[in-house]
Amino acid sequence: MATWTAVAVAASAAGVGLALYALNLRASLHTGRGERLWTAEALVAARRSVFPLDYDRDRAVPRAVLDQMLESANWAPTHGRTEPWRFVVFASPAARRALGEFLATVYRTTVAPHKVLPSKCQKLVDNCATSSYVVAICLKRQKRGKIPEWEEVCAVACAVQNMHLVATAHGVGAYWSSGAITTETQKMKAYLQLGDADRCLGLFYVGMPKPRAVRVQGVRKPIEDKVVWRE
Repeated sequence: MATWTAVAVAASAAGVGLALYALNLRASLHTGRGERLWTAEALVAARRSVFPLDYDRDRAVPRAVLDQMLESANWAPTHGRTEPWRFVVFASPAARRALGEFLATVYRTTVAPHKVLPSKCQKLVDNCATSSYVVAICLKRQKRGKIPEWEEVCAVACAVQNMHLVATAHGVGAYWSSGAITTETQKMKAYLQLGDADRCLGLFYVGMPKPRAVRVQGVRKPIEDKVVWRE
């Protein structure tokens, strides 16, 4: 009798209420190995920027996880199937150290001498050293130029979001840095061996979060404040 009563109550519940219940239930499920089974909505809401300062130097992100992140990036939407995203992965400690030193050098040579901060130089080096991988986010401009550049930038951004979501699903920290050193200098383009019309849109730092790293709770204003319905 109790079972039929429960079924009747569930059947008469509002559709929205049932949907929310299902989402919360699925988000709390785990595999036999303890891995969380994410819903798309829960995964999107859980994504956060995790900065290199909070990466654990003693734990490396498995190469297989980075491969999955890059593969997911390859399935971003793309107008005209131009697939403009390109990535340069700095994987080895030597490659990341060289990148960090290069960034510090560019910073020192592009900022007025009296404004150069030694702490900033050190941070650029440390960010690369602490990360398991540093991925340069690049845009490959098509020779025909049929698709507007802004659409290509959007496509690359979607690719990065895909990477970040997969990183989140695997418990990996990631952070997209888009400072002027990487996005507005010819030196960076030359370092990455990009074409004249290509662009670097920043660096994507990837690392394992420290066990006790503070996870910032996400906050958003209500979506109702940002949507206009016309019926």
